[in-house]
Amino acid sequence: MEFHNREIQIMRQSQCKMALEYATSIGVTLTVEELQRVTDVFLECCLRPIDKDLKERIKKLDIWFKEKKDGKTKD
Repeated sequence: MEFHNREIQIMRQSQCKMALEYATSIGVTLTVEELQRVTDVFLECCLRPIDKDLKERIKKLDIWFKEKKDGKTKD
């Protein structure tokens, strides 16, 4: 998969914005590294079919967000 073409760059920028807006809306502050990791999952949802593996990653991301919001993660 080519990650440097223009369409992917635009999609990544859009998903990064969406990830940041989502985190902000639920009261979670992300580091730059965390934002990039969350963006990766958001981008995967756009680029590939949602299979069992991706569903599991999304569930884990939801849990991570909840723990981060509740102060239960070590960042």
